[in-house]
Amino acid sequence: MVKHLEQTLAELQKTIVEMRIQGRLTEALRLAKQGLLVAHELESHTDVLDLYHHNILIHYALGDIADVMGIIHEYGEYCRTYGIAKDFMHYYLIMALIYDLVGIKEKTIEMTAQSIKYAYELNDVMMLVRCYNNLCYLEVENGSLEEARKAGLLAREYNKELYKQSPQIAKLHHIQINNNLADVYILEEDYASGQALLEDTLQSDIIQHHQREAGIALFGYGLLYEKQQKLEAAVSYYKKAIQVAQTYGDDTTQKKVMRMLLNVLYQLNWRDEIFDVQRAYIELTDQMDANSLLQQVMNLEFNLQKVNLEKKALYDPLTGVLNRYFIQQEMDAWLKTVQDSKQYVAVAVLDLDKFKNFNDQYGHLLGDQVLQIFAKGLQDFLQEEDVHIIRYGGDEFIVCLCHQDKHYIKSLADQLHAYLLTLAFTQEGTHYMLKVSMGICINDQRNYEYRALFEQADGCLYQAKNNGRGRYVILEL
Repeated sequence: MVKHLEQTLAELQKTIVEMRIQGRLTEALRLAKQGLLVAHELESHTDVLDLYHHNILIHYALGDIADVMGIIHEYGEYCRTYGIAKDFMHYYLIMALIYDLVGIKEKTIEMTAQSIKYAYELNDVMMLVRCYNNLCYLEVENGSLEEARKAGLLAREYNKELYKQSPQIAKLHHIQINNNLADVYILEEDYASGQALLEDTLQSDIIQHHQREAGIALFGYGLLYEKQQKLEAAVSYYKKAIQVAQTYGDDTTQKKVMRMLLNVLYQLNWRDEIFDVQRAYIELTDQMDANSLLQQVMNLEFNLQKVNLEKKALYDPLTGVLNRYFIQQEMDAWLKTVQDSKQYVAVAVLDLDKFKNFNDQYGHLLGDQVLQIFAKGLQDFLQEEDVHIIRYGGDEFIVCLCHQDKHYIKSLADQLHAYLLTLAFTQEGTHYMLKVSMGICINDQRNYEYRALFEQADGCLYQAKNNGRGRYVILEL
């Protein structure tokens, strides 16, 4: 039954993507909300993260900024707990959108750059298109037209690749890229190129389903005519852009276009219209409560910094695994969770045999590299397990893991030790294999006291060393 529901969630997400492409955002949002509830119920972490992402992007496209802010903190917490590289890539791009809304440009570009880094690591063409297209827009806002053009052209190149994979999604990205590059060309006074891109957008066979993109293209025409001093035509297009934004409730775009419209109206000295637009602008500003939005973003930033500081306190900077502070602060809570779920828990103590010799012969820099190789080996092998990897001190590490099957833990310990013995490094032309001793204590589903389990495992470690090193000993309570 669970497997069937997970398959249903996968199909649901495909449907949501199709609806977003077709511009059926309200229907897509309803499905995304329902799917998120089911994914939470199933504790399907991958689906939860994907559906949070869909929910936020749809709310953003609809201009529901308050709703975005309502769930972004939950999304961030879930991402930090269960996320993988793909999820952080999505999260950083969403944070870029939020920082842009409140005008914190440095953070916007920083978040976009983080997302681009992950997109390259994952070779995710779709995200490269999105990121570079967003960067094009951001650089326009910053007045960096050359950088904006470079980003827009990169987005266009990657979109050519995306056409081979997902032509319908690429078609939507095509008109979004057109809109941003059009602004670049218009501001560079290459009016013909800018107008050609805007015409291509408005003549697209999918534009009737995408009000946001249509409104942005109309805004582009307003900018085109304003820059050419065809001010009455600019007023007409700015008003059309505002009307389109009103149809799907995008207050942020309305405010931006109203500011541009007011500038043109002042140049024309159309006093009556200036009064009407100013009044509408003030009413909209009061409704949006921009200060409240900025405060929410600042609170979010504070929470992010707090999480980062806490994470730094719990993690060893050399190897990236947990440190002894985790044992003091978090271990009891984790063991209580394991006990409540009636799983077996194993504590393993590991160290590198004759590690001091490496340090004495080759220096601490090489010793640090060996520790990093060892820690990375533990992380790679145990990445699918419910596990905590801790650097206890020097070359001694602790692994705490749980599972419902004691035999699985014993088999895993055997495979882990064999894998660790395959790790190696080269120094001055000589190839060295790591030699690892390990002691493991597996509980009896009654004793969940960390100190007692650790002492038993530590005793097993010394037995392994006394047995000739490069070995492991398991004790079952």
